Amino acid sequence: MVSTDSAALAGLRAAALDIAGRGWKVFPCRPGTKAAYWHSLPDCAGAGVCTGGHVTPEQLATADPGRVAAKWSEGPLWNIAVFPGPSGLFLLDCDQPKPGHKGEHDPDGWTQLRALAAERGGPLPDTWTVETPTGGRHLLYTAPPGCRLRSTVKHIGSNIDTRGWGGYALAPGSLLPEGGYGLLDDSDPAVLPGWLVQVAVERAPTAVSGRNEKPVAAPDAYTAAAVRGEIDRVCAAQPGTRNKVLSTAAYALGQLVGARLLEEAYARAELRGAVAAWNTPDSAAKDDGVIDTALRAGAANPRRVTPRSSPSRAA
Repeated sequence: MVSTDSAALAGLRAAALDIAGRGWKVFPCRPGTKAAYWHSLPDCAGAGVCTGGHVTPEQLATADPGRVAAKWSEGPLWNIAVFPGPSGLFLLDCDQPKPGHKGEHDPDGWTQLRALAAERGGPLPDTWTVETPTGGRHLLYTAPPGCRLRSTVKHIGSNIDTRGWGGYALAPGSLLPEGGYGLLDDSDPAVLPGWLVQVAVERAPTAVSGRNEKPVAAPDAYTAAAVRGEIDRVCAAQPGTRNKVLSTAAYALGQLVGARLLEEAYARAELRGAVAAWNTPDSAAKDDGVIDTALRAGAANPRRVTPRSSPSRAA
């Protein structure tokens, strides 16, 4: 059983305030767990802050020191979830292989990440890093301006997850039965290198991307706004409507692909990231099939776009 002594409570409060003091948004997790202290959509009573519709911990996460101090002074030993997306950050979760899971016979996530950096010829700068109780590490980077990166699971490596929009990670000071999260490197978060932005959005069939993969270009402002609208719609889809919403969103993005305004790999990665936010791994294969089918159908019926005059962009 997790202790509730005053020293541990003070330590967690100080840790939560330190995170919030950096401008990063936090939310309490149940003592000794990774579970956010909040109700799920099916259990939402539509009252309080949810009167106008169900809200999520990501929407409620805060960096306000007064609110953080009050919450972490209440008594339970709330663990600390930090939400990278609304904090302007992106987190790489380099895990240890887990028996019985994909990647159990592969190198650990940190080794995979360094190998990927060497293959891509990109830098892997020192950044704010947390050590997990199981020997993994979380590397926190600043997301490039205007870059909205979604959370992924085993997308860039069999033992590497990412946490952006739609995800969170436990912060230093948090406690699990197997141990605590500790700060390994207190460097300021470095800007996420361009090669990592690319690998986070492209479709990678293996842990380390192949040589024949083509770089994925970021969409222009018009297309990016359209993508954000569809992705936000998928993320907010409620059980019972998700298949239809995902299909129509993938079809709409497929039309942009057909019009050569959007790369298919980028669209697929964004849609997969949105689906990951549902936390329904049992339907992952079915959801992938919906994405592929609807993207192809949309691409076969390209969207007609009338170009609007705009100032030329600087080189």
